[in-house]
Amino acid sequence: MINILSTMAHIVPVAGKPELKSKNNLVQGKHITGLMNMTGPKARASIALTFPEAAILHIANKMLPQDIQRIDGLTIDLAGELANMVLGSTKGILEEKGMIFDLSLPTIIVGSEYLIAHRTDAPVIILPFSIPEGTFFVEASYETIPGTC
Repeated sequence: MINILSTMAHIVPVAGKPELKSKNNLVQGKHITGLMNMTGPKARASIALTFPEAAILHIANKMLPQDIQRIDGLTIDLAGELANMVLGSTKGILEEKGMIFDLSLPTIIVGSEYLIAHRTDAPVIILPFSIPEGTFFVEASYETIPGTC
């Protein structure tokens, strides 16, 4: 995430302390989330990038030529594309180790109170990143498919 934002938006977020996400952890306040899954014959993974409105607007204004003042079609597309970049780079690293995966299309959630459900029984790690405009979160889960390894 740091590499993507520093390269694409010239923003260097500061990573916080990772922790396990509780199952009923609601996103509160106006946010946008890009959620994607990656599935292969032996494993599956899920990520979610959740941004408060001020943070995604700042990122959008650094990456896009338009002046963005509210969450709109462009910021929705950007949240999906950022999720795609993060999971796509993860896919590339795992494929170098011989693992094959297919990526889902991003699912975008916009709202003020919602639950992010990952399609996995594995623990979900949540990693906060801070920029002056707010703290955003990357959630990640990875599990091997039983009986395949």
